Amino acid sequence: MADTAAPLDPGAFLQEHVVDRLQRRIAELRSQVTRLERELEDRLAAEATLAFVLDGEAGGTWYVNVKGEDIHVERAAAQPPLIRLSQSRADWEALVRSGLGMGAPPGAADLTAARIKRLATLKGTLEFRLTDEDGERRVVVRFGAEDAPGPQCAVALRAEDARRLQSGQLTPQAAFMQGLARLEGDVALAMQVGAALFF
Repeated sequence: MADTAAPLDPGAFLQEHVVDRLQRRIAELRSQVTRLERELEDRLAAEATLAFVLDGEAGGTWYVNVKGEDIHVERAAAQPPLIRLSQSRADWEALVRSGLGMGAPPGAADLTAARIKRLATLKGTLEFRLTDEDGERRVVVRFGAEDAPGPQCAVALRAEDARRLQSGQLTPQAAFMQGLARLEGDVALAMQVGAALFF
């Protein structure tokens, strides 16, 4: 049986499968550059102070003062802290050794002007309860005034799952849907914090 298909046009084939594909890739890269320039601009516009408080022997308060790319750890706040993270020195050391330590809540590591604006609207206190083979470790996160009330909401999860959240291997939504994270108390506050950090 003879092949009755029309002959292929090499020029049309090369246009569609080589030229068009290369031009689409250039357009994709330009789009990524534009997005990255916006992200960098938002990051460089960031200005905030984060307070890290360790209770107990050899404890104290350290401030991360952020003004664009000028970022310093100091013993004095440049402005009222946006967020205060508190925990015992013993819990902090145990979590640091397990790969967690005191840091911004998962997802908040990229401190941008837009994120700061959202976080500045929050008022309240969350407590993270992280369990490992040695027991439970706690981190209290305060938004708003320093005299904010005690934790209105607690999020409990295994330290291993917290590491997966921080690395991006696990999303907060998946953690709750799979029952890896449990929420107690003020659900509205937890949702506000989640929206400020992850959207």
